[in-house]
Amino acid sequence: MRAEVGCSILRRLKLKSTRLLVLFLVGIVTACGGGPAPEEPVESQVPVEKLVIYTVNYPLAYFAGRIGGELVEVHFPAPGDEDPAYWSPDAETIAAYQGADLILLNGADYAKWVSRATLPASKMVDTSAEFSDRLIPLEGATTHSHGPEGEHEHTGWAFTTWLDPELAALQAEAVAAAISAALPEHSSDVRVRLEELHADLKSLDDRLAAAAAVIDDEPLLFSHPVYQYLIGRYGLNGVEVHWEPDVAPDGHAWGHLEEKLKTHPAKVMLWEGQPLEATVRALQKRGISSLVFDPCGNHPEEGDYLTVMAANAAALEHFAGSSR
Repeated sequence: MRAEVGCSILRRLKLKSTRLLVLFLVGIVTACGGGPAPEEPVESQVPVEKLVIYTVNYPLAYFAGRIGGELVEVHFPAPGDEDPAYWSPDAETIAAYQGADLILLNGADYAKWVSRATLPASKMVDTSAEFSDRLIPLEGATTHSHGPEGEHEHTGWAFTTWLDPELAALQAEAVAAAISAALPEHSSDVRVRLEELHADLKSLDDRLAAAAAVIDDEPLLFSHPVYQYLIGRYGLNGVEVHWEPDVAPDGHAWGHLEEKLKTHPAKVMLWEGQPLEATVRALQKRGISSLVFDPCGNHPEEGDYLTVMAANAAALEHFAGSSR
């Protein structure tokens, strides 16, 4: 028994001695410069300064983000509950626009505050300038009030140009040209992303055109005078009224609609947003269904420009299928 204990103690002493010897040798090697090579210094990553872009509506913000990618920082500061076409920014927001590298304008009299503000001309890009001959003039002046922006007029030119995917593609080209001019070393990347966006807009155009071909000359009602480019692009037989989705039509509005239906017997009304249920039921009693076709001038609650436009195309396709 004592012999076994003695052997165990000797084994432990030998193991301990071996460990001490290993540590001693490692210390000598390290002191002599034989240790692991020091880590190479990590080269500091200098962040690339992004091109700061401010826009006057959401479609342009979407185009700039798609085309510029990581090269740009895009701002569209209009509140979500206001129509950007009639919104007026405060002095602090105007100063932010003034400090931007690029200011993307829609043209066609959109965002009337721009004409009253002092913005650097060298930074402004009118994205509809190249197709100014295709802008649609508004016939007569209509004044009405809705939303936080209050009373306003529909005068001058129709401005929701992006509802025609072909014109939207031209606006995207203007955005790409401006970004490429500011960042010429990245022009090839910008061009690739522009072509990807063009492909998406072409797909949208094909869907809308196919639905419009089925609808043909079927009378349509549009709840607001903002669909001129959609109507013109696809040859729709559309008549626009001045109804707001969140406002119940009064007796005058219903009377005006009844007069229109005598010569324009529409079976559907396309709305900017979801209308009141009471309005939907009242229209149904007149044989008129309701569909949402969101112009998407402001940030959507869900999704992005293309997903909203895809939902719009689906709404038109639904009506086309039901009208056969």
